[in-house]
Amino acid sequence: MSAPLQPHPPGTAGDALPLLNPHPRVSIVPIFDGHQCVVIDDFMLEPEALVDFAASNHAFFAKQPGNYYPGPELPLGGALAARIHDSFLLHARAPLKVRRVVGMLSRLSLVTQRPDQVLPGQRLPHRDTAGLPPGEERAAMVLYLFKDERHGGTSFFKPRMPMAEITAMLQELRRQERAGEVETADVPATFAIGSTRWFEKVLTIPPRYNRAIFYNGGLFHSGDLHAPDLMVNDPRTGRLTANAFFHVRMATT
Repeated sequence: MSAPLQPHPPGTAGDALPLLNPHPRVSIVPIFDGHQCVVIDDFMLEPEALVDFAASNHAFFAKQPGNYYPGPELPLGGALAARIHDSFLLHARAPLKVRRVVGMLSRLSLVTQRPDQVLPGQRLPHRDTAGLPPGEERAAMVLYLFKDERHGGTSFFKPRMPMAEITAMLQELRRQERAGEVETADVPATFAIGSTRWFEKVLTIPPRYNRAIFYNGGLFHSGDLHAPDLMVNDPRTGRLTANAFFHVRMATT
């Protein structure tokens, strides 16, 4: 067992965190239309050290203004972020058809809000690619750091309506949110856990402690949050994940 990790102020986390497993179990899961999810089990050598780190730095977790994530976050950097970047290149670059990584950010995250505590748009599947030019995407990683699998994994959705209609619907939701008209929004009262007239749920990756998944963030996706009453603001018992986002240029086909 390694020595306890020392608390870090926000923005510097990651330098003393444990190594990734050099021999994880990697599988490729089809999503739809040639898209794939890379599932890596036994991702870290000592995942409990990262949970301990999150617990000791709990005071530094904060809700980010303008971010749709339903809970507080803590930036990660340093050596751990570099190792996650290397893991992406080794295991996920080819399956996700990425040519080059041009930027990355990573963080620890806790889901703490219930569906009735968030904006309507937060209860819909989302994409991570807003504002990117053609040919560029955001790939993403989620590392599950909880043992209670009732906290839920990650689901992927296929549009059922033309993208122009979905875009218009999402823009109208944003307008309603800014205007304080959220009670009129035509959105399910739960998080995105099933198919609707807008989206078909095509795949759910179940959670597993120390499992990481890599996927194209341009696909509509959502946390598969069936038990919001279990979401507590506690890194040891709540839905703690490490998340990474990779600004990438895609390979030409």
